[in-house]
Amino acid sequence: MITNRIVLIFLAACIGVSAQISTPTLFQPQIFDVQHYDATIAFPDPAARTIIADVSIVVRWTSAAPVPTFPFHLRGLLIDSVFVNGAPSTVATFGVDASDTMHHRVTIGRNVVAGNLDTIRVFYHGTMTNEGGTRPWGGVHFQDSVLYAMGVGFKNVYVSSTQHWLACYDHPSDKATFSAQFVVPNTIWVVASVGKEITNRPPGTLDSTIYRWSEDHPTATYLLTFAVAPYKKIELPSDVPHVFYTLARDSAKSAKSYSRVPHMTTLFANTYGAYPFDKVGFCNTVEGSMEHQSMISFKLSIAQSGETQNRTAAHELAHQWFGDCVSPVDYRYAWLTESFATYSESVWLEEILGFSVYLKSISETATAYIKQVSKSEGVFALEDFPRQAPSSNYPQTIYGKGAVVVAMMRAIAGDEPFTQALQGYIQSHRYATAATIDMKNAMRSALGAKTDRFFDEWVTGIGWPQLNINIGQDGSDAKITIHQVQQNLHPTWPIFTSLPLNVVYTRNGFAGIDTLDVVMYCDSTGLIEFNCTELLSVNAGARCRSLVETMRTTSTMDFFEGNTTLVNPSLRAGFALAPNPANDSITLVRSDARSSIIVRIVDMQGSTLHTQTCGANESNCLISTRSLSNGAYNIIVDGGKTPVRLPLNITRGE
Repeated sequence: MITNRIVLIFLAACIGVSAQISTPTLFQPQIFDVQHYDATIAFPDPAARTIIADVSIVVRWTSAAPVPTFPFHLRGLLIDSVFVNGAPSTVATFGVDASDTMHHRVTIGRNVVAGNLDTIRVFYHGTMTNEGGTRPWGGVHFQDSVLYAMGVGFKNVYVSSTQHWLACYDHPSDKATFSAQFVVPNTIWVVASVGKEITNRPPGTLDSTIYRWSEDHPTATYLLTFAVAPYKKIELPSDVPHVFYTLARDSAKSAKSYSRVPHMTTLFANTYGAYPFDKVGFCNTVEGSMEHQSMISFKLSIAQSGETQNRTAAHELAHQWFGDCVSPVDYRYAWLTESFATYSESVWLEEILGFSVYLKSISETATAYIKQVSKSEGVFALEDFPRQAPSSNYPQTIYGKGAVVVAMMRAIAGDEPFTQALQGYIQSHRYATAATIDMKNAMRSALGAKTDRFFDEWVTGIGWPQLNINIGQDGSDAKITIHQVQQNLHPTWPIFTSLPLNVVYTRNGFAGIDTLDVVMYCDSTGLIEFNCTELLSVNAGARCRSLVETMRTTSTMDFFEGNTTLVNPSLRAGFALAPNPANDSITLVRSDARSSIIVRIVDMQGSTLHTQTCGANESNCLISTRSLSNGAYNIIVDGGKTPVRLPLNITRGE
């Protein structure tokens, strides 16, 4: 024990600071670039998760170094031997299982210069494991007759989980091509994996079958996978091959669930650029779903549902562009994958159901984030977020908040500039990696002068705009004041000057009443002011939805009682709605409660959906909204000659 410790300390000193490997949340430049992994992997007993493996790693050195070492990850398995260019070499282990950078190092045995190629070959065996915990996700599982690997963990400190079965430099910054021969017992087993299946399989033996797969596009290791099961393969016609692996009992329902995936592929290819890989593949697994490159592990319960809208399939398919074709350089930038994939769910709904359903989807996502996710996970930025509980390696914040932030970029830019910017981002970083700065630079052509402020406020900033809306009087006009008030309670939250706020109002025109549906932006103090005839809605028009919360809506318009008589010309009856947006109820607060009033809820077409009386001396009038679906409405306070209208939004999280 003492001798081994001395050796490890000596080796660590030889390695030097410059050779420290990347952590999950900090990319460290290395003196090597992995070119290719070539694996021969046998699964003698899939149900027992046993493995016998021989992996060759082709490395190109990018800098000269005297007798360097090469680091690789392998977790929970026994290394039998290592070779460098066919000659035996030594290997040492650094760190412990609890470390986020636990790895092994192979001595190369000679000086290297930039451009040299070396092949490191690792032989190992054992029982494959996973990240552990009460409900493990990352790593290798055997469930429901399927042996399969999930490429990331939600709770582990190392995130990338391919190291549970493949000897590799398991960090997204170093992408490489991959080929494998999977050897399985010659019974019922079928192997699904990434890339193309090589149909001229080498012969197995009387008791084994070999499946060969090859991914010729550079792949982040966390996107490599395999699934071994008595699968039946379903193929759907398309320009790009579409293959789906399912157990026989699930094939009919799975075929229905997957039936629209070719349509999704066409949509995203038209939106983000040509499909970047050789096939679209899905395999049913108990845990899921996970966007492994060209072979998506898909949650069994969803595949069994037969539900053809299948937003989850759209999400994972969109990852083939955002995450797979362009991968995060490290996991600080996971929002670049999850935010865009979640946004793409709404794009898919827009394709099949229309733009109003897209807006509804974005609105519900925003509401769920504000009312549920932020309360359970805490409030933090999209980039470089905390990972300790109640957060995780993949917190819901980067899905929900991130999707709405992407939708707001689209609203600011306009559809065509936004689409061109995304296509430019994908093309510029094709089969490589990116960080937030790369998306920011790509979006400059679309967001213009708002780019820096937008990313500062929405990506690296925290929180969201909280609004007080006041409807006052300016002569015969209504004077609208919308003010951001979040800093009253949250001093570290910014003023969101790049908030696209969709406002609908009426004004008197030459030919009568005009209705305007516009996007407005606040000034540097968080203020929007304008005059109109009547305010109809805020963040509920037909143009966009944003991540925004209305705290209070008040009215100080003149209020008439009776048919013709103003009770007191100097009296302004103040009204306020809270909370707004509402869920199942809302309270109308009034400053003058001497008389009873009639309160109506009307939809945007003017139809009355609810009527009730607020009696004299009832200052706080509780109004039920339980029967109303999500959307924009108005509350009409009717005491006679001049009713008061207050915009009302109903938003319930999914």
